[in-house]
Amino acid sequence: MKNQDAVYRRLRKDLDRLPVAFPSTRTGTDLRLLKHLFSPDEAEIALALNAVPEPVEKIHRRLRRKSGTPDELRLILDRMCQKGAILGGMAMSKGKRVLGYSKAPLVVGMFELQVNRLTRDFVDAFHAYKDETQPNPFFSKKTSQMRTVPINVEVGEPGTVGLYDDVRSYIHRTRGPFAVMNCVCRQAQGTLGHSCASGNHETCLTLGSSAVYMQKMGHARLISRDEILAVLDSAQERGLVLQPQNTQAPEFICCCCKDCCEVLVGARKLPRPSEYFRTNFQARVDQSLCKGCKTCVKRCPMDAVSVAEKVASVDEGRCIGCGLCACTCENEAIRLRPLGEQSVPPRDRQIMYQKIMLDRFGPLRAIAKTARVVLGMKL
Repeated sequence: MKNQDAVYRRLRKDLDRLPVAFPSTRTGTDLRLLKHLFSPDEAEIALALNAVPEPVEKIHRRLRRKSGTPDELRLILDRMCQKGAILGGMAMSKGKRVLGYSKAPLVVGMFELQVNRLTRDFVDAFHAYKDETQPNPFFSKKTSQMRTVPINVEVGEPGTVGLYDDVRSYIHRTRGPFAVMNCVCRQAQGTLGHSCASGNHETCLTLGSSAVYMQKMGHARLISRDEILAVLDSAQERGLVLQPQNTQAPEFICCCCKDCCEVLVGARKLPRPSEYFRTNFQARVDQSLCKGCKTCVKRCPMDAVSVAEKVASVDEGRCIGCGLCACTCENEAIRLRPLGEQSVPPRDRQIMYQKIMLDRFGPLRAIAKTARVVLGMKL
């Protein structure tokens, strides 16, 4: 058992070198999570994977023939992809694009890839890990993996809202394809015996190559542009927060409820949740129009709105700019207003992770790590 634990400790340390941290725990829940996802032999193979997809021949050379032939290794890697322990993607080999394999972070990554196959033991381990780890991999005051955008409200003057803050316009302009999948957070709560009050679990949206990948893995189903817009309409009606990937061209858009979402549940416990969310807006109340109906209080996922003497007020330290209050205010007393300093998200996933790496490791170590990847060396 101790020898087996050694390979998992090495893997945990290796995964912690990725932009998104995988810190150790005193009680060993970090190893418990990895044991759910990897056999000891698979953990050894995962140690040979890079942060970016590489062809199986390159991984085979790095393993020094510890995994049979390249074809035998490919079967193992495909199995690891299928169970959400690692990622598949396109890589270059001899000038051609071929299927490659890479390490996955715990979040957003291995946890989300457990959709439709969660067990009670895994969820218990994940929640214990989340509670134990500092810094928590879910939250960052710097570059984050997700951001919050208004659900469907007018903000600012026409033409002043960036496309990255207007999800519907982005969906109208992007080619797709589009896919929808079950929410892993709602499924996690279901394994604990808690049913989601928001109803439908099929609310996680993926776009472009990610939609194709998740459909291929059997996690998602392809849908039309009109269908993805209908999901957003339903999200507004049900009071779900839109959290896309923190890029100008997001590959996923989560429609999150305050009772199940791992991010929202954790953030609501913080004294100032707004410090941990990338958002360009906050709610403001016109007290002369407010009737004190408290609809906004019920809709707010961060408990940022309160009513005293029949007039609502917003705690700016708690407001994350989701717009769920504004889109249902019949008197238009509460509206989103742009923040003074607008945050422009990274252009794409690669730049986002480069910024996360810069925030975490500092410029010198971040440059060194990026150089290793560019040169084809293992990170």
